[in-house]
Amino acid sequence: MSTQPTSVPLEEVYKLLAADALPGDSKYYLDVFAARGDNPILALQRRLYGDPAGKQQILFSGYRGCGKSTELNRLKKEIESDFIVVSYSVIKELDTVNLNYVELVTLTMEKLFKAVDDAKLPVSENLLNSIYAWLKTEEIETVRKASGAVEVEAGAEGKINVLSLVKFFAKIRASSNLSYNIKKTVTEVVERRLSDFIEHCNDLIREVLLKLKGTGKKGLLIVIEDLDKLSVDSSEDLFFKHSNVLTSLNANVIFTYPISLCHHTNANIIEGNFTKKFLLPMVKINGQNGAPYQAGRNALKHIVTKRIGAGSFESDDVLNKFVEMSGGCIRDLFKLIVDAADSALNHKRKVITEADFKYGFLALKRDYSNTIAEKRINNTVITTVDAYYDALVAAATSTTKEVRNDGPTLDLLQNLCILGYNGEGRCDVHPIVREILKGRNLI
Repeated sequence: MSTQPTSVPLEEVYKLLAADALPGDSKYYLDVFAARGDNPILALQRRLYGDPAGKQQILFSGYRGCGKSTELNRLKKEIESDFIVVSYSVIKELDTVNLNYVELVTLTMEKLFKAVDDAKLPVSENLLNSIYAWLKTEEIETVRKASGAVEVEAGAEGKINVLSLVKFFAKIRASSNLSYNIKKTVTEVVERRLSDFIEHCNDLIREVLLKLKGTGKKGLLIVIEDLDKLSVDSSEDLFFKHSNVLTSLNANVIFTYPISLCHHTNANIIEGNFTKKFLLPMVKINGQNGAPYQAGRNALKHIVTKRIGAGSFESDDVLNKFVEMSGGCIRDLFKLIVDAADSALNHKRKVITEADFKYGFLALKRDYSNTIAEKRINNTVITTVDAYYDALVAAATSTTKEVRNDGPTLDLLQNLCILGYNGEGRCDVHPIVREILKGRNLI
């Protein structure tokens, strides 16, 4: 028997269609891989179980809003009985505007210590003493004083508390997020001792894997999320120039990977430095010839109605319009409906009508129109608005629907103005953006 609601009060729509990723055990989760055309999560899971104590460095990519975080949460939930999973979001933990590779290693060390403390895993005195000695060096003392971190002191019998190390690294991170000068000091000092730091991190990983034998778990997995939300320039700096640092951790690590770098001139070089890249396809709503792909459209409708019910809409035709304009992007589908629900409530309606759809459509159209703006770096124009519109027109009118790997197109892939349907290698402008181009008489 279906648990799908007939409808919900429109006041609840914004909560039920929140943009946040679903937890791994959510009752609202739906397997829509048939509509995506591929299931990379199954292949990824096989890799992890094939070498649970290994050091596979995995890239996980897909368009923003396509459900990557939800699928990763599902994966983490399914393997948690066999793996210690250390997972964090760079968006939530770090200042991503000036993010650097040193911070990633430092934060990973902090999260590893936290996982060790949570799991009550014993850590050898030799390792703790070695890390303690490193923290007492003159350089790291400079970092501690600059950040205001409490000095890590050895306790009874000279033993160090793991939780105190967690607090030490957390304080440095918090101070770096608040002050660029402190961030600069931390980066410069730790970078000079980075090889030692990575060695300590790997010693800790080795320690965790050794202690797992008595817990029933098989391995360790580190998941670093939201790296795909970095700018093209920051992504290139991290994954191309410093991939050797990212791949230096001796553990299974999943890095979320920007879709723009999949089409980058250095894509083969970057991906060659990692074990494997997995791509989560968009939910396809149109076929290669532009005809509606009903399996994908039905999957999106099911995602919506499972949460708020078909009765929340005036008719099935109205719901179909939302699906059509989403382009297969789940995040945009939810945003369209949430804005439309607000319109309905403003007009004291109990269901979402076509007039409300138009309200949501215009709101999302404004959002996308605002993203097509000139790109400046240090007050110098790098890409003009005209260059972006030229790239959009080229994508909209292309007969092959193959993406151009130029600067403007990479930016447009990153901000979802151009969407890709990975199973076919086909790219096209977002349906909302197509309407913008029509309004400007460009197509």
